[in-house]
Amino acid sequence: MKRIISLWFPKLATDRLARPRPESPGQTQTAKDWSARAAATVVWLEGCPRLAALNAHARAAGLRPHMRLADARTLVPDLVTAGVESEADRRLLEAIANWCDRYTPWVALDPLGAAIAEPDADGRLEACSAGGFGGDAGLLLDVTGCGHLFGEDEAGERALLTDLVERLARHDFTCRAAMADTAGAAWALARYAERQADLFCPRHGQREALAPLPVDGLRLNTPILETFLKLGLRRIGDLYALPRAPLARRFGDQPLTRLDQALGRVDEPIEPRRVPPAFRTRLAFAEPIGRPEDIAAATSRLLAALCRQLEQAGVGARKLEIALYRVDGSVDRTGIGTSRPNRDNPRLMKLFGEKLGELDPGFGVELMILAAPEVEEWSGTQDLLPDTDAAGTSFGNEDGTIDLADRLALRLGTENVVRLVPRDSHLPERVQTTAPISAKPVPEGAWARLASMKGARPTRLLQRPELVSVTALLPDDPPRQFQWRRHAHRVVRVEGPERLADEWWRPRSNGKYALASSMPPARDYYRVEDDDGGRFWLFRDGPHNAARWFLHGFCA
Repeated sequence: MKRIISLWFPKLATDRLARPRPESPGQTQTAKDWSARAAATVVWLEGCPRLAALNAHARAAGLRPHMRLADARTLVPDLVTAGVESEADRRLLEAIANWCDRYTPWVALDPLGAAIAEPDADGRLEACSAGGFGGDAGLLLDVTGCGHLFGEDEAGERALLTDLVERLARHDFTCRAAMADTAGAAWALARYAERQADLFCPRHGQREALAPLPVDGLRLNTPILETFLKLGLRRIGDLYALPRAPLARRFGDQPLTRLDQALGRVDEPIEPRRVPPAFRTRLAFAEPIGRPEDIAAATSRLLAALCRQLEQAGVGARKLEIALYRVDGSVDRTGIGTSRPNRDNPRLMKLFGEKLGELDPGFGVELMILAAPEVEEWSGTQDLLPDTDAAGTSFGNEDGTIDLADRLALRLGTENVVRLVPRDSHLPERVQTTAPISAKPVPEGAWARLASMKGARPTRLLQRPELVSVTALLPDDPPRQFQWRRHAHRVVRVEGPERLADEWWRPRSNGKYALASSMPPARDYYRVEDDDGGRFWLFRDGPHNAARWFLHGFCA
């Protein structure tokens, strides 16, 4: 059975403006004004400025969302105002979501929050039935199986919920959190439950928990809600006894679908912001740490635990990411990549040694999480033998080339450390290309076709063919002499021709000669040897009466 937390921030927009920002000294006084005085955000709507989100002082003074700014100034002349900044609110919500990864990697943004809503083409903001126009926002957390980190069974889930709310309150966020078996039930409880004790819904208890809540908790369109109220259907429990067929004919599928989702009859998937890692391990500290050697020691412990998980699953890591959860509520991350599946703790720790210096512990780190977002099936490597100090032997890594490539990729960037991979093409300049060192290795035998062509291909290929002057007895005869870079070469042996046609399915461009985009329709290649023993690869393109000759490579 799933367990979902709905995290609701009823005043996210005003909380953002009221939070002090040490990096912006000019904002300190503004934050104090938003904390101590009546304040509101303003949006241009229906041809005039209107109030959007209000702090507690503004609400106590009688101001409400949607009120005209001029009317609000009449009631509160010294009202503090600021424009709506949906993008800033979204960034703050993303930062909170990153912080919530400490509880579960399955975190999704609630799309119904007014704080992250965007105006339409006419400048109007569609106010949802539950969030309203008050600058609220929310998150959905799938914490299935995470409660054991805080205790056993229901006590652990209650402790997780309490810890989540208390930590956010310490960072000056007003929030409510509810836990239930379904996202719909948790969403409704977080916003409409009257008692604090009702925010935790026991397993299979959503039917009883939802019955006394208003129908607004079903996330229905405004016209449907208004009709429900006119018919006297004010509570979700009022819908339980109604016949389903007449209800669907009158209001469509939305009411029944939302009700079934909230009760768990229909699955409502939660799409996380990021793909949850296949493997991860965490380490919490009784006291915050900050010294580099402490962070390195914790990383080594996390790596040892993660490598054991990888070994049990028979896989190796291709990408690892470590996250530092700091006491100020921020998160700092860094990661490493490997060119081959790896689960060797010392080697991975050596790679992390290149990146740990980039992490900033801030005022202290209270939690570290190591995740493996990319893994591959383990093959070709012998693990360390037990009770021995012998190092493991990796297939294809006896000379340490792979380890060197991984370290260079960390220092120079994965896009700057590449290797050659074969490409399915008969053109010599396209038969191979480059790929990042961290890319998946090519299948076994992919180089076989290229190897079979070595006898007819030069050992060195010029990056761009160079124009040469050729002398031949007849236009369609092989060359007898050619001049390259002001030096004449008399040909004594010739092999060819070998005709290569252009790849007709690839786009071509007119103009000067350009590889991979304007190759000639057909080329006649010759392997020639001059009187000094040099061997060259020449080709002719164009009709015989107007042919041009190019030097493309050198043969052994």
